[in-house]
Amino acid sequence: MSSNLLTSFLTGTLLSVGLAMTGIGQAMAVTLQGTATVTADNHYGLFYGDKNGNSLNFVGRNELGSKGSEGLYNWSRPETWNFQVDSKDYLYMVVWDDQSVDEMWVGQFAFSNGSTLLSKATDWEFIISSNANPFSRPVPLAERDQGFLAPGDRFEGNVPKNGELGGEIQTANAADSWVDSLTRGNNVSGGGRPWGQIAGISANAQFLNTTTSGSPARGTAQNNKYTIFRTRNTVGELIGVTEPATVPEPNFMFGLLAFGAVSAGSFMKRKSKV
Repeated sequence: MSSNLLTSFLTGTLLSVGLAMTGIGQAMAVTLQGTATVTADNHYGLFYGDKNGNSLNFVGRNELGSKGSEGLYNWSRPETWNFQVDSKDYLYMVVWDDQSVDEMWVGQFAFSNGSTLLSKATDWEFIISSNANPFSRPVPLAERDQGFLAPGDRFEGNVPKNGELGGEIQTANAADSWVDSLTRGNNVSGGGRPWGQIAGISANAQFLNTTTSGSPARGTAQNNKYTIFRTRNTVGELIGVTEPATVPEPNFMFGLLAFGAVSAGSFMKRKSKV
């Protein structure tokens, strides 16, 4: 075989392998089917996405007003949402209240590996927003979220947009201002709570506090912000999913290929001098 032909063959082979290696070494994840059963006093938006809030995916929200589509109040009966999530994603609950009586959220998240994640203070952290409570924001009729609003009921706010939420999350990450969730007790009757036991959600789930101005300000106009809850770790870490092994990074592989190309070139030069 001539030196030119062999050189062309080696170059083409190395280029093909190099292109095939492009993208290898990226973090891999397991895709999971999830079923969320959640409610809030008074409103929530459920999302999943990355830790930095750059890729938030909206799953669903509850009623648009104070009255329930099934129960008496918007928190009386939970909603159920089916969604698909990567094991490296985080879950987010964006929650706000109507500035009266009390406020909380509670839920459970079942996944296709057989595991269930609950609203527990040990598994969730939160921040208080810098932006206003959606309850206090005027929204033109044409721009309101789609959903159930009982006749004569007041519209109580849109779920904040992805851009706003991403900004809140990134600011909190930079300031390391995420804090431990506060539990109001398990999902059972009693304990001085107004919600009783929410049907369809595990009794081991906890009512997580969403007050934005401290305990004395529960149910008052001082709650003029909203809360963003995030799982403390990725979904996979919290429910015990084993991630696929990471393959070598592209830079490492291309280094090997480059070394091979140089070696091949040196061999060709030596051979041509014989």
